[in-house]
Amino acid sequence: MDLARDTDGSHWVATSLPEQQRQITALLEIERDATAVTDVSGMLIPGLLQTGDYARAIMTAGGIPDTDVETRVAVRLGRRDVITRTTRPACLSAFVDESALYRMIGGHDVMREQLRWLLHVADWPTVDLRVVPMRASWHPGLEGAFVIVERGQEDAPVVQLETRRSALFLHEPADVAAYQEAAARVKEVAMSPDATSELIADLINRMDAQDDGTARAG
Repeated sequence: MDLARDTDGSHWVATSLPEQQRQITALLEIERDATAVTDVSGMLIPGLLQTGDYARAIMTAGGIPDTDVETRVAVRLGRRDVITRTTRPACLSAFVDESALYRMIGGHDVMREQLRWLLHVADWPTVDLRVVPMRASWHPGLEGAFVIVERGQEDAPVVQLETRRSALFLHEPADVAAYQEAAARVKEVAMSPDATSELIADLINRMDAQDDGTARAG
């Protein structure tokens, strides 16, 4: 847990590739002890809920070298263990902007499988998945994505922020509280879990119908 202990300062910024790799390792250690994760995503599906093909499409389009893509995809999928493990899985509260459901990352088939996976995990008792509708007015989630990892009473929560070229961990109580309040405000404008599942199921049905229509036309 040495790397995770490195995050016990007020913040930890990673700008170089080696530092980012150390930070990813630290994040994995932190998530291993997580009791709850809150993920407020912007224009993409939350990392813990991404399929391999969806994640691969993002990384490839983002310019990550082909030699590194599969390793990174494996790491991302491995992070699911925090919510899928049989012993004390963490509770996940995931907020997804509605626009992310319509964005064809990886193409039609990849996105449909991603939606099917979301619909599947939405039934898990430890997952609270909510879509933030496009009709909603301003909310803190529009300022950028963030993840809050809670680790029980003995360890302070950690906030993770990511940009294209850097990453940042926040640990100062006032900073963490600000993001916890932001997550609460996002929840106020988000759809219910049932309405979220209904929306995702409807989108899947539309995509299936589109395929059926194309097949008949052919």
